[in-house]
Amino acid sequence: MKVNRNGQSKILTPQERQLLLNQGFLCQRDRALNELCYYTACRISEARQARYTDIFDGDKVRDTIVIRKCITKGQQATRCIPTHPNLAQSLEKYIQDSRKLLKIKQIIGQWDYKSLYCGQVFDNEQRIICPKCASYDITTAGMVRDKQMYKCKSCLYRFQIKTAFVDHPELRDTVIRLGVYNSMSYGFLFMYPKNPYLFPGAEGKECLALNTAIGIFMKGCRRVNLVGASTHSWRRTALTEMHKAGVPIRVTQNISGHSRVSNLQKYLEVSREEVEEAVFLLP
Repeated sequence: MKVNRNGQSKILTPQERQLLLNQGFLCQRDRALNELCYYTACRISEARQARYTDIFDGDKVRDTIVIRKCITKGQQATRCIPTHPNLAQSLEKYIQDSRKLLKIKQIIGQWDYKSLYCGQVFDNEQRIICPKCASYDITTAGMVRDKQMYKCKSCLYRFQIKTAFVDHPELRDTVIRLGVYNSMSYGFLFMYPKNPYLFPGAEGKECLALNTAIGIFMKGCRRVNLVGASTHSWRRTALTEMHKAGVPIRVTQNISGHSRVSNLQKYLEVSREEVEEAVFLLP
């Protein structure tokens, strides 16, 4: 939900920006995706289509990030943005985490939230217990998609036993720490070497879908109770901060990729205090 800003996304304060980046996103991929938007002032549609070789040279982040003409709005021109040190650090961690996750997938196969916590249906003697009421009065309850279902006679709760991590509890702990709770909806980097995208879609194919990328941001906002922001907030925030820091408008335009200064100026927020200061400069 947006407040009244003439239809424009919220400008994030430094505190809101740090809160969202530090606490809003579950995994490093999601943080790196959003930091790419902020530190290059690019659109979410551009960030999700970034190619690995536009940002990395091997495992090393390039000094300049390339945003290709073919993925820009209106296909205006290719933009080359110097890499901010904070962004480089975030992207490198994303690569490190991606390699760990792919190794786990090769060992475990698929997993989801329930399989991460499958230990709840076994006691210390590996007997089945109800994960809802802890009863031992369990019976089988048919098959669903070739998977055995169980039913608790005490509370009538139906459940499956998903044992992906039973033999590898240390890998489960790593997956939880890395924040990937469902392998089937996560895009694994390096899973398909011929996939050129830095942020692959589900199962490592193509690039992250636009709705998925937007959903990552909006869920992050809900986790930290941030109201009025959208993915475009990164772009508006970055450009406004550059403007307030005294960066010449033509330089900012080169970063944003706007064809006209008038279009860029619509992004820039001017506070009431800045207006008053300008007025009182008059003799």
